[in-house]
Amino acid sequence: MAIYLFFDESGDLNFSPNGSSYYFFGALTTRNPELLSNPLSRLQYDLLAEGVELERFHASEDRQAVRDRVFEVITSVGGFEFDVVVIEKRKTHPSLHDEVRFYPKFANYLLRYVFQRYAEVGEPIVVVTDTLPVKRTKRAVAKAFKEYIARNLRDRPYALVHHASASHACLQVADYCTWAVHKKWQSNDRRSYDLIKSFLRSEFDIFASGGEYFY
Repeated sequence: MAIYLFFDESGDLNFSPNGSSYYFFGALTTRNPELLSNPLSRLQYDLLAEGVELERFHASEDRQAVRDRVFEVITSVGGFEFDVVVIEKRKTHPSLHDEVRFYPKFANYLLRYVFQRYAEVGEPIVVVTDTLPVKRTKRAVAKAFKEYIARNLRDRPYALVHHASASHACLQVADYCTWAVHKKWQSNDRRSYDLIKSFLRSEFDIFASGGEYFY
């Protein structure tokens, strides 16, 4: 048996009033990815038969009618846990604005909350992230995971891969969950959040006690 962790993010790295207010790192964990992949594949084919062509499900781009059906699958199937770290960007020190420092710093907080629940040394961990088009960003994300695993999991077997989200239904579900949390924090829209909140194991506001703003 292995632990599968599907990593997602939401927000932009524009640290100014013109950027998003928050940045989110989310992680979907499951021991059985097929629980979600099979029904979502069926939904995709159903939509094709109805004339709706989608290569993948992506919450911010999908029409509301599609989102409703995806959330229906997610909530009826379950079989996963979701953790998210919330970063209020204007409280982030300028020294961390560069993605090479930003990713390792905050992704490790998320990993800590996830892996402390899965302490069985013999269980391999498979970490899947969406394909990252910017090589520098890809290196930063890989560094975040590898540093944490090397420091805390020692000799535990693991794999870290970067695949297009269209190849993994669980990456698409992670995107939907992160998007739902984003909508709650960014615009106080809880409609989608309330659908997935039963799967949330942690929702950590990293700067909840911080009072210093940098812009």
